[in-house]
Amino acid sequence: MAKLISGTRVYGSATVDGALIAGAGSGFMNLVAFTTGTAVTYTLPSALQYAGAKFKATIIGAGGSGGGTAVTAGQMGGGGGSGAIVVAYITVVSSVYSLTYTVAGTTAAGTAGAAGAAGLPSSIIYNSITYSAGGGLGGTLATSVLAGGAGGTPSPSGFGTANVMGLTGYPGGAGGVMAATTNVFGGGGHTPLGWGQGGVMPETAAGQAGQPGTGYGSGGSGARNGTGAATTRAGGTGAPGLIIIEY
Repeated sequence: MAKLISGTRVYGSATVDGALIAGAGSGFMNLVAFTTGTAVTYTLPSALQYAGAKFKATIIGAGGSGGGTAVTAGQMGGGGGSGAIVVAYITVVSSVYSLTYTVAGTTAAGTAGAAGAAGLPSSIIYNSITYSAGGGLGGTLATSVLAGGAGGTPSPSGFGTANVMGLTGYPGGAGGVMAATTNVFGGGGHTPLGWGQGGVMPETAAGQAGQPGTGYGSGGSGARNGTGAATTRAGGTGAPGLIIIEY
């Protein structure tokens, strides 16, 4: 990023006052990523330890795991919802040179024959203000046609807070009995802004357990029973959360 610097410049025999020239700017040139940790204190780097300094925080909640199947042929569990995302541009306050962060881990697959588990939130607390990206909900058990798990909820949400963007996670695909509806998909919810892809429905004719979400914050897919298979299976795991600090 360039900035303008005022000053006096000499061009041949002429002196020009107040000339503006392009100089080197700071911009976001450094990145710190947190993939684990609960209520961890992070001291801001020296480059940020003055009032008015700015940093960007990207916070992603964990995805929900996919729903399982019961003992019915043709079932597909609902997909887990993706975690929310919060992107905040934060101005450093004098003498407040640390923050506390929590990063959600991978969401374990649900028990075979049961609904998926909800993902946990990721968050940071700076200057007594909490920025939280909620985890996605678990996928539904495939005993009837139901929507997949809802996406996680951000706080703050939307664009109502200055310099903060809160995006709700994407829901997982619906589950149910494939012979009864054409709306059964069971894929995990994708993470907003492309941070993760939801687990993809198993494609084997015999059926199999759900597939994990990939990247960060995506939901696991539901399990699938083939047309001739009747057994209990577990959904796929939800992808973990992530926090990135740029300055």
